[in-house]
Amino acid sequence: MEQEWRASVTVDAVRALRDEQFEELHRRFAGVIRYEADCQRLYLLWRLRASSLVEAAYKALHTADEGLEAALSYKPQLIDLRVVTAEQANAERDYPREQELMGYREAAEELDVSRQRVAQLDGNHPDFPRPIGRTGAGPVFTAESIRSFAARWDRSPGRRKTA
Repeated sequence: MEQEWRASVTVDAVRALRDEQFEELHRRFAGVIRYEADCQRLYLLWRLRASSLVEAAYKALHTADEGLEAALSYKPQLIDLRVVTAEQANAERDYPREQELMGYREAAEELDVSRQRVAQLDGNHPDFPRPIGRTGAGPVFTAESIRSFAARWDRSPGRRKTA
């Protein structure tokens, strides 16, 4: 018996999309299409029908391969594929997994700097994590991403690479 599934795909290293490419993607993927130019990633989310997870995953991968190649005129690099039942997708939407979150204040405590320094890092440091959302109080980050940044952050001021 067939059931509804939700498939999502992330595609890396996608050049800027032209209007006709977006139109072709919308024709082939009746769902959400989001392109992030700063990281050159394309995100697709759509529905499909299949009788099992294996069949749904195969259909999703096949649809992604064919649809993306037709729309982009080259075979892009898929870096993520996710397939879940529609019921599971709805449950995750309505009751998301709890995460430890940080704003500038908590990030400042974790990094042992001022909130102003966190704002500066957020705006200027290429390795600083991207916020997962924004509130009236400012950006919100996962604690995991801030701790990961802290572990690899070179705090040496004025440090230069030598040839």
